[in-house]
Amino acid sequence: MRLRGAIIGFGNIAVNGHLPAYRNRPDIEITAVMDALPATGETCRQVLPQSTFYSDADALLAEEAVDFVDIATPPGTHAALICRSLEKGAHVLCEKPLVIATEDLRRVARLAARHRRTVFTVHNWRYAPIFRKISRMLAQGAVGEVRRISYDVIRTRPSVTVGEEEAGGNWRLDPRMSGGGILVDHGWHAFYMINQWAGDTPRGVRCRLENRRYDRIPVEDTATVEIDYPGVRARIFFTWAGDRRGNRVVIEGSRGVLSADDDVIVLTRDGQRRQYRFAEALSQGSHHPEWYGFIVDEFVGEMRSGDIPGRNLAEAAWCLALLNACHQAHRKGGRQALPESVLEEVP
Repeated sequence: MRLRGAIIGFGNIAVNGHLPAYRNRPDIEITAVMDALPATGETCRQVLPQSTFYSDADALLAEEAVDFVDIATPPGTHAALICRSLEKGAHVLCEKPLVIATEDLRRVARLAARHRRTVFTVHNWRYAPIFRKISRMLAQGAVGEVRRISYDVIRTRPSVTVGEEEAGGNWRLDPRMSGGGILVDHGWHAFYMINQWAGDTPRGVRCRLENRRYDRIPVEDTATVEIDYPGVRARIFFTWAGDRRGNRVVIEGSRGVLSADDDVIVLTRDGQRRQYRFAEALSQGSHHPEWYGFIVDEFVGEMRSGDIPGRNLAEAAWCLALLNACHQAHRKGGRQALPESVLEEVP
């Protein structure tokens, strides 16, 4: 059966990331597109001439009979768009963060369960070739039992957004739209990866948010996070105030150390050193259409299997719990405990 889809939010991620993945699937047709920027209509006509362009999401949902909606708008708009799509009977694929408030997650989870529809967050960094290799190596016991994880993301400035002037500025710097600064922008990806590598759920977090360079913006440009897992300690550092772009992961285990520095993995074990080099650096860009193909495969698989609410939604719930705990830990100081489970408490 061919699936009919609509894309809400037709910026760089949707055009250069999501759309190529759909075009590689003969069982998917994008029949409608919505974006608030009128100029995007011309882009839609060029790349999707058979699709109908809308400038209003409610009009699209009222007029189009689609199987799923792909949401790639600023985070502050996600909850309302997800809920409206679910109420229209559509499955939902949404960019991260899924939502930025716990009450929104509760509503989304209830609607997904009531309508028997999938809500799936774009956790695409899991499919970066270098991260896929790390995950395979850890699963094969390359470092023994994982004990410490270090994860750094260095950027020189906040990411730009499409149509900043026309849209009234960069939404990433507006806490009402973004939910926060670099902690949200990069933290969500780090959280689901570290949860996987630690092999357990987080128990507590410490967090410090700073403005090291951009002291006039209302969100942080730097975040330092420590997460406790049973037997594992993780440290994360993100900044928009670096002097270069880079990504680095170090995982220490009972039998060795694995380090990944942008485009190379080095495994040190039993006095030996092995190196694995990759064609593309993690810091090279953000579109990565080849990663989205795996996301679409997972999303469609969950849609068709009826696995509701599904593993991905539970994963997103933990990411939101960690974001909330980080903000609380920063405000209060000290360690913020996390619940033993999150999704079960949502409805």
